[in-house]
Amino acid sequence: MKPANARARALLAKLERLVDPTNGATDGEVAAAQRKLARLKNRFDFAAPHQVSAADIFAGFKFTRRRGAAAHIHTFRAADFDIASSVKWAIEKGTGLHCYFRGADLVAEAAPGAANRLGKLTGHIAETFRTLLDTLGKLEGVTPRDRAIFIMGLYDGMMDEGRKAGQPLPSRLARSHKRSKAKKQALAAAPGLSVHPYTIALELGRRVRFSAPVELVVAELQQATQAARIPQSV
Repeated sequence: MKPANARARALLAKLERLVDPTNGATDGEVAAAQRKLARLKNRFDFAAPHQVSAADIFAGFKFTRRRGAAAHIHTFRAADFDIASSVKWAIEKGTGLHCYFRGADLVAEAAPGAANRLGKLTGHIAETFRTLLDTLGKLEGVTPRDRAIFIMGLYDGMMDEGRKAGQPLPSRLARSHKRSKAKKQALAAAPGLSVHPYTIALELGRRVRFSAPVELVVAELQQATQAARIPQSV
């Protein structure tokens, strides 16, 4: 059998979720997933640990800031507005370049020759963040506040800026003006992830920094969120 690659491992995680009796799939879906799972395990060897490149995405390249230059490096979609700033900050901190927005375009004060490398680097971060958020958004009980905290954790993990020991995690309850007692009770009973989104995202952010394939990072997110939901309390 061939050693399991990232795509095979991502498919394994997906099929294992489908055959879990608690996931709500129909008998036909479970049976089909079991057949596919058996074929997959016959094709690939999942016993050996997956070897992921440990290359720091910011290592090995020296970017020289060129004041007044405007090298286009990435165009964000309208739906990506909430990750755009985090991606920009990551590029600035990781490369030492000043970046700014021109509408939906992210540009950097860098020599034109660096634009291609910067574009790939920015695209990798943005695509992985976007794919992880799309996956998170499909989970039951995830709130807009969870999404915002998840982005915060991805950035902190990638930039090695996790919370220090004893420092509280970001609150999952959005601040607002006075609420009625009924609204407070409804909010307290709202379903949420059984693990804090910041905690999940922190490790995934580190994986993004060290070149883990998108499929593998998504599979890790899916595995980390398989636990049963519990009410929000943080």
